[in-house]
Amino acid sequence: MVAPTPRSTFVKGGLARSWRRDLAGWLLLWTLAAVAFASTLSDRRGLRGMPPGERAVLFQQTWEHFHTLCEGAHAGDFLSRCRDQARFLRDFPECDAACRTRLEPWR
Repeated sequence: MVAPTPRSTFVKGGLARSWRRDLAGWLLLWTLAAVAFASTLSDRRGLRGMPPGERAVLFQQTWEHFHTLCEGAHAGDFLSRCRDQARFLRDFPECDAACRTRLEPWR
């Protein structure tokens, strides 16, 4: 007895889909990724372009805000905000090894 052979999935209405149907979704996904990457680079360029004194003041204010909000009793209520702040603080040249170690839990 010969086992029946399965039908090809490339028939109309089968399981396989044309790559053209997924193209718009993939283009949207890659566009969003590119925008997010460009935004990150823009923030870094902006920080590096600031005068050192102003950048140090901004770093200190952001650090104090992060400490108050994200290392206090209600830190769990602000997870998304704290992660964003930690990511922003890591971009500062003033954030040394000790700073990065302290921000590590917020990756």
